[in-house]
Amino acid sequence: ERDGELLKTAEQLAGAWEIGADAGLGALAAAVEREMAETAGKAPVSVVIYPASGERPFTVSALEGQTLRDVCESGVDGGARILREYLECACSGVMACSTCHVYVREDWFDPANAGDSGGKLGPASEEEQDMLDLAFEPNERSRRGLPGLWSCWGVAVT
Repeated sequence: ERDGELLKTAEQLAGAWEIGADAGLGALAAAVEREMAETAGKAPVSVVIYPASGERPFTVSALEGQTLRDVCESGVDGGARILREYLECACSGVMACSTCHVYVREDWFDPANAGDSGGKLGPASEEEQDMLDLAFEPNERSRRGLPGLWSCWGVAVT
């Protein structure tokens, strides 16, 4: 009987998760992921966000390897709360839209860089460029904020 109740509870939570009502499981999962990252020795990092609207820049703190979406969903500092107002992440992180469109400072690009070595960004992939073509006012410094772009952190975003 206990197993039947557990299964019923799990099914209810799974259904609720699909409509965004996770009964606190999302927050619990984020806390566990953060603790695991800290235990694994992931370094604390920060990035300065310069809103394209000209508003005051703000700093977002995270752990090495987190994406901006991770920070939007589970960040605990004031910068994460502000970032949530700027990034929509409409595709839930599957990178099928351009609502995470950001501009990256020019000095953080290295056209010769095919990866993220040296902390600078190479050119956008063809897939990323296809999505950026759909973004609001894209330019040569446009990137999506969800892909592996943030593995180098320290990138100044506008």
